[in-house]
Amino acid sequence: MKAMTANFRIVLRDLTLMLASMITIIGTTAIAPSLPQMAGYFGDTPNGDFLVRIALTIPALAAGLFGPLTGFVIDRWGRKRVFVAALLLYGISGISGYFLTSLSLILFTRFILGISVAALTTSATALIGDYTHESKLATSMGRQSLFMAFGNVLFVSLSGVLADFNWRWPFWIYAISLLILPTAIWLITETRTNRSDTKGTSQNETKVPMPKGRTAFVCIIAFVNMVVYFMVPVYLPFYVQTFSDGNSMKAGGLLAVVGLSWGIASSQYHRLRKRLTFERITMLALSLVVAAYVLLSFATGYYVLIVALVMIGVGLGTVLPNLNAWLLSFVPAAVKGRAIGTMVLFAFMGQFFSPVITEPLTTAVGISQSYLLTGLLLVPLVVACGLYEYQQRRLRAIEFERSGAHVEQ
Repeated sequence: MKAMTANFRIVLRDLTLMLASMITIIGTTAIAPSLPQMAGYFGDTPNGDFLVRIALTIPALAAGLFGPLTGFVIDRWGRKRVFVAALLLYGISGISGYFLTSLSLILFTRFILGISVAALTTSATALIGDYTHESKLATSMGRQSLFMAFGNVLFVSLSGVLADFNWRWPFWIYAISLLILPTAIWLITETRTNRSDTKGTSQNETKVPMPKGRTAFVCIIAFVNMVVYFMVPVYLPFYVQTFSDGNSMKAGGLLAVVGLSWGIASSQYHRLRKRLTFERITMLALSLVVAAYVLLSFATGYYVLIVALVMIGVGLGTVLPNLNAWLLSFVPAAVKGRAIGTMVLFAFMGQFFSPVITEPLTTAVGISQSYLLTGLLLVPLVVACGLYEYQQRRLRAIEFERSGAHVEQ
């Protein structure tokens, strides 16, 4: 009986972490389908159209800025405190957008929401890493990405329906964090190895260096990937308006297509990881996204649009768990939180700067052509992944030859 109770608590604990991971992705995208109506409401506000798009991505700016700090905090003082506080802050700041009539105040609360997203992303991922054996890491990262995709499908679709009634209603979606809060308080516990200031931890262990080169490479991929991907939630609702019978509900449904294909790809990531290296998986996934954006730019009807969005979802559902697993595979446990926080910085900065970087481009050449040009931005990254893999294979071959020579001596 005790064993059954313990297993139930573990399952519920893991589900709590997955649900928390699920809502981090909608910190920005939950209000995406309501952007056209929101832009109309604030049409008289100076630069209102641009600021409304920034309202979508400003949580990413806050998450990026505070990602490294939250990583340091959870390494220093523990995961649970940050995790619980983040869930509470997420719900309060997210819901507040429903009641506010000032765009400036909405932007402020969205910034606070982003801080909670940074804390939630970093602490949830670190906890999953703490609770998971290294041999099961790919499976856990794939499952986390699957839940994030499921949240994207469910809540963005719901947002599209709600936005057709009133652009404010999607803000209520953020209340889901308050439903997760009780199980987080009840079931999440600190592990002995996830506190750098725990008794028995040596002074040298707390000063373990982070592998800067590999961490930087993974983080740059995360940044560029998010710059490119976030053109979909930011501009697709406006792009759909140029199609026949385009509306917020259809925009939400199309965004859900990305999430659905993302989830299916994530669920199969562990199978892919058994056969291919991290570098090869990233190269193939980004190549698929390049092809998808080229197709998206030439879409003249919903069928081609759906195919392109499925391809984007598959690429995203492959590269996201791969980057997380790749990072956790070489980062020492003592600096795991800081490493995750650094990647959170780059990933969310990519989300925030996506409209900042692409707005002049869409103004100059239109949304469809900007999809084409931005997709091509990934080509150098694909080449870099190929060269990086080649370099790693050469280094492993040289190391193998040296070890063989040492054995012969």
